[in-house]
Amino acid sequence: MTAIIVMAGVPWLIAPYSPDRTFSGKASMPPSLEYPLGTDYVGRDILSQVIWGSRTSLIIAFGAVLVELLLALPVGLLSGYFGGFIDQILTRLTDAILTIPTIVLLIVAVTLLKVESILSIILVMGFVNWVWLAKTVRGESLRVREEDFITAAKSMGFGDLHIIGKHVLPNITSTIIVISTFDMAWFILYEATISFIGLGNPTLPSWGRLLYIGRGFIQAAPWISAFPGIFILLTVLSFNIIGDFLSDLMAIRK
Repeated sequence: MTAIIVMAGVPWLIAPYSPDRTFSGKASMPPSLEYPLGTDYVGRDILSQVIWGSRTSLIIAFGAVLVELLLALPVGLLSGYFGGFIDQILTRLTDAILTIPTIVLLIVAVTLLKVESILSIILVMGFVNWVWLAKTVRGESLRVREEDFITAAKSMGFGDLHIIGKHVLPNITSTIIVISTFDMAWFILYEATISFIGLGNPTLPSWGRLLYIGRGFIQAAPWISAFPGIFILLTVLSFNIIGDFLSDLMAIRK
């Protein structure tokens, strides 16, 4: 995970070439000392594209999680803390969105909106996935609001927003961190999926785009799609391992 973060942070220092640079007469070359991961069908270095693709994938994943948090936290906190009519409205809203599979909703949104820039992809991904986190935050808020320290805070005259910000939110932060870690893995897979089926920005270097390019060369040049697939697997697995570790750590502290 550390290596991938470094790759994404300073790809211009690590990548041997520009991801768009082509080498005449060296198309579909297998891995070698000159090109450790080989070249694609037009002679671009796969290693350079993988390194720059890590930046795209992580930026989209981090950005989508941020959008998800901005949408899910207010909805989940207000719904869980106040309950009643507010809870019913927000619960019905989230339940309606959850009836549609996330990946289907994402593909439809990307297709209809014709998103291409990183920012637009981030916004769409965060918007279609926020309800899962909102449901979790709501459940945790319902639990925390029944604690004695919340009753004590109310008896001391503190307002609802103060209690939510100072007492409810800090007590569910660990759960939010764990869920967000797992969502990082999901967003990387979502980006790879929409790129693999030909949506998104065709000029944007990403692991999913490399899979899309390599799908027609599985037999002639399998390394074009094999190496980005390996990096996707390792990154998603790393986030899941971190999420499991944080989950166990939070459970021990509780």
